[in-house]
Amino acid sequence: MDEDPEVGEIRIETLEGLGASYRMTGHFVLNPGAKELKVKFNGVAFGGHYGGHNVNIEISEEVKEKLMEMPDLKTQENLEALLSEVQRRILTGDMTVDFETIKNEEEQQNIDPFGNIST
Repeated sequence: MDEDPEVGEIRIETLEGLGASYRMTGHFVLNPGAKELKVKFNGVAFGGHYGGHNVNIEISEEVKEKLMEMPDLKTQENLEALLSEVQRRILTGDMTVDFETIKNEEEQQNIDPFGNIST
């Protein structure tokens, strides 16, 4: 990308799974400030048993179309680079996890969404 859109906070809102794999939902903020855009995503995270740690996020087609209208993106390659940056930051722990929300949902459902990860 010639001029990268700035990725602000990344927030994981739900985690669900056992062992080494988790489904998650969350959002990231694009271009923090007065004209920020909150982009929701769904994703999957894998532990390091086979091939190392990995994260894959997806956004809806409607959101993709909206992002492609931004002057800094415009191409599929630039959009993929943006999503790769978000995934890289999740992988390196540069995110906020809503542990209280996840813990409250766990208590209500009496299910441990963290599998072998403790809070």
